[in-house]
Amino acid sequence: MLYRPYTDPASRSATRVVFAVLCAHLSSASASCSTAWPTLPGSQCASAVRELTAVPTCLLVDANNVRGATAFRLTTGALVDLAEAWAHSNGLRGRVHLVWDHGCKPDALTSRGLEHGFAGPRQSADDMIAAQVPLLLKGGERVCVVTTDRELIFRAKHAAASSGAGRGALRLLGTRKFVAMLRHGREAAECAQEEASRFAIAQRASRWHERRRRKHARKSGAAPFAERTWQRVLLAERLRRAIRTREGGVANSGDPTAERSSLLRFAAAVGEDGEAAAEEAPPALIAGDPHRLATPRECGEWVRERQLESLERWLSHAGDVAQGLGAP
Repeated sequence: MLYRPYTDPASRSATRVVFAVLCAHLSSASASCSTAWPTLPGSQCASAVRELTAVPTCLLVDANNVRGATAFRLTTGALVDLAEAWAHSNGLRGRVHLVWDHGCKPDALTSRGLEHGFAGPRQSADDMIAAQVPLLLKGGERVCVVTTDRELIFRAKHAAASSGAGRGALRLLGTRKFVAMLRHGREAAECAQEEASRFAIAQRASRWHERRRRKHARKSGAAPFAERTWQRVLLAERLRRAIRTREGGVANSGDPTAERSSLLRFAAAVGEDGEAAAEEAPPALIAGDPHRLATPRECGEWVRERQLESLERWLSHAGDVAQGLGAP
């Protein structure tokens, strides 16, 4: 018979309570760390900005990857506003390119010193960035790619090596560090306003769905919100239309100016290639008859085209473009 030391039931229950409290504290700490805003000391931010501005550098930013570094709490409008203020204060107007996934068609627009590239439905932002790197390097520019996507990093390095660029012509910058640099450049009044808003939200009574979200966040340690692909599709097209509406003739101009970079010419080339591919497609595909398509791939492309057309019609009648870029 095994000997078991006697323990008081009260002490056992107290131990269990302490253990449960400790586990809850660790899970909440991990959840808060996973959703915390990226921070960086001010000296490191200033040093990184000096390194970017010492030599004329073009920044190609994987916009949705940057938003993913903040668990998509950084909206498209907030990222655009931060990037505009940061580029203006550091003398990088016309050199910061925000490349977005999705959009109803490939497009490149200039707005308030920022270059916006939209990949369209047939390619991704990674494809645009990887194709743009060798073009800028051959033109004598130093390129900095802002991303943490391993595949994009590999493609950018391969493109730089194949273009024959010198050592150091391609730089890489992490998304969390980039967000910290953008937030470091804000004014103190904006920081105070954000802290006041955060305090006001923390003091009010939580609603049922907010309590439920916090409960699941404490249990899993995951981000409180996961943005879906269809939401990014709508946000990208809404941003593209808002820029075109706000900028007017500048956004619709066909003559590239000194401020606009080769992203405009690249997007135009992509659009021409897409139109040529549509002209070479089978007649059944152009006619829009799904029963006459030859392969499942062509059938899937037809379905996707119909979905994009319906999205185009819905956005044209939505009438919410005039709300501006500040909305999420």
